Parts: sequence; C-alpha cells; structure tokens
Amino acid sequence: MGYKKLSELVNLVDIKNTDCKVTRVIGVSITKNFIPSVANLNGVDLTKYNLIKKNQFACKLMSVGRDLQLPIDLYKEDDLALISSAYYVFEVKDENDILPDYLNMWFRRKETDRWVGYISGGDVRGGISWDMFLEMDVNVLSIEKQSEIVAQYQTVGNKIKVNEQICEKMEATAQALYKQWFVDFEFPNDDGLPYKSSGGTMVFNEELEKEVIEGWEVGTIGDLFTFQRGHDLPSQDRIYGEYPIFASTGIAEYHNEFKIDKPTIITGRSGSLGELFYYDQPCWPLNTSLYIIDFKKALPFYSLYFLQTINLKELGAGSAVPTLNRNDIHMLVKEIPSYSIIELFESKIILINNQKDNYIKQNQKLTQLQSLLLSRLVRLEEN
Repeated sequence: MGYKKLSELVNLVDIKNTDCKVTRVIGVSITKNFIPSVANLNGVDLTKYNLIKKNQFACKLMSVGRDLQLPIDLYKEDDLALISSAYYVFEVKDENDILPDYLNMWFRRKETDRWVGYISGGDVRGGISWDMFLEMDVNVLSIEKQSEIVAQYQTVGNKIKVNEQICEKMEATAQALYKQWFVDFEFPNDDGLPYKSSGGTMVFNEELEKEVIEGWEVGTIGDLFTFQRGHDLPSQDRIYGEYPIFASTGIAEYHNEFKIDKPTIITGRSGSLGELFYYDQPCWPLNTSLYIIDFKKALPFYSLYFLQTINLKELGAGSAVPTLNRNDIHMLVKEIPSYSIIELFESKIILINNQKDNYIKQNQKLTQLQSLLLSRLVRLEEN
C-alpha cells in the first residue's frame, strides 16, 4: 500500500433524475455537510439534477481557491436524493482498496483544503477542474488499518453528536420553563405550587388585552432593559486577538480589545435580523448589532427567552436593507414580572446553562481530537 492518485480510487457517477421520482434536493455546505437546498425550485426541471445514493460523494469545485474550502461530503442515507449538476458525484471503485469513510476523512483535512486552494491559483474564480481534482494524492493503508482509524474517528464524532443532542434538550427545557412561568403563569407560588392553576389571582389588562398576574406592573420593554447600538471598528483596527467581534450573524472575527465585559444579549441591527446571542465574556459588538447595556428590572436569561418570543424580523422590515431600531423594541408594551420570580428563573437557567457549557467545552476538545486524527493521516504507515 502507499500513496495513490485519486484517479486510481474513484469513478465519476452521472445519473440523472429522468423519471422525476426523486424530489428531495440537497447541497453541500462549506463546512462539508449535506444540507437541504435553499434554492427556489418552482418551475425547475428536476430531471436535469443528479441522483446520489448511499456511500457516494458530492463536491463542488468552483471557488475552492477563493473560499479555501472544499465543499464535499459522503452521503450516508438510505434514500436517494438529488443534487445540482454543479456538483460532481463520485464513488470509490473498490471498497476492498479504500473505504468511503476513510476517504471522507482524507477530504476533511485542513491540508486538503490548502491543496485545492494552491492548485486553483491560475483560475480567476478560484475553481479547479475534475481532472485537477483527480491528481490529489491519498495515503492508502490496509483495509484493516483504515477500519481502525475510521472507528476511532466515528467514536469521537458520535460522542460529539450525543453532546449536541443533550445541549438541544437542555435548551428546550429552558425554553419550556420560560413558557410555563411567564406565558402560562405557572411559576411556583409561596407554597411551591403552579400559580395560575392553584388559584392565583389574575386581572384583565385592557392595554395588553389579556389577563396578567395581580400585582405585576405593565410597562414597556425599555423599563426592563435597554439596547445600545454596536460600535464601529475601522478596517485598520481589525487586529487578531482573543475577544470575539459580534456582527449581525454572530461571531465574525476576533480583536485585541473589547467594548463590553459583562453578560449581555446581542442581536442583529442591520441586514440579518432575528438571531439572538447570549454572551458572558468580554466582546466587541459591531455596529451591525445591538446589545443590552442595562438590565433594569430584568436579568440576562429572562431577557433572552423573552426576546425569542418577539418577531424581530418583522420589527425591522420595511426597507431595502432590514434595519432594527432599538427604540421600536423599547416602546413595546409588556407585563413586568415580579423581580423575585425573575431572579428564581435566572438561578434555574444558570444551572442548566452551566451544564450545557460543560458539554460544549467537551465538544471543543473532541473536535480538536478529530482534527488531530485527520492531520495524522498523512504520516500513518503500516505496522
């Protein structure tokens, strides 16, 4: 065994959806994962799309030099799917020679991304041809060794998925608790029983047009907390550092300075609206974002889950570039819960979030282990 050209290992597959029996269309993300297609398929002739089946690869070779990423993944589902003809579909020639999962690991190496970026240097758009792609060298070990390596990699990957599922369940638990306490008004009363269903006093509020807890105030969101517009960061100041720069879609870059060093909620101000980010470390909210500067009668996690009930995209609609005005949020009328209930809610969510953070940190280490396993593929030899 030893190094072989990719051309020795794979065959191109070009089977069209001629009978149009398959309608599910997928693509490959830049992070090397199959995703549902986001293209508008109304009126599109799906007979021109390629079929892809289990243990076949799909990759797009356009713009790999510009993006420095090779969008590629191994399809593992039993049902057929469709993929645009902009993708190449291929499969291994002989699974007794190389395992599809092992080859997929080879494609996921950072060195592979750098290689496709390097050989694309002569193309204006940063693309490479299929023939160029086939020139890739692959370290082919014995099937036994490949199986061993794949098993190690998949064990780590499965643990990451389990941790992600646990985190999703914890997040669902937190959201359900918010709904139970502040939408259904079933927070614990002085006896530890659900407030509303245990006979807690409710009064009808004409301004909100609904029943609220007797004794709770009615005010505006600005009474609970206030947003601040993010800060400019001139391009010449974009120096790599340890502090995240939050844009409208989340962490965009890192900087060596920060603007805020306490827990806050960050959301998009211009362009991409709707996503909310809780962050409790020093960071720099960019000018395309809003962040909470003052929790008046609220606390961070209560504010986060409350804001998730508001259609921020709708608030920011109405212009060519959707823009969210913080004053529009501040002026919304809302019931203001008892601060002691908010504090109790916060304490429970903090416990959930701390557990979730532990799983996230585990996954960060596991992801590093995956990267290490991938980087070692080039150096592995038969025993």
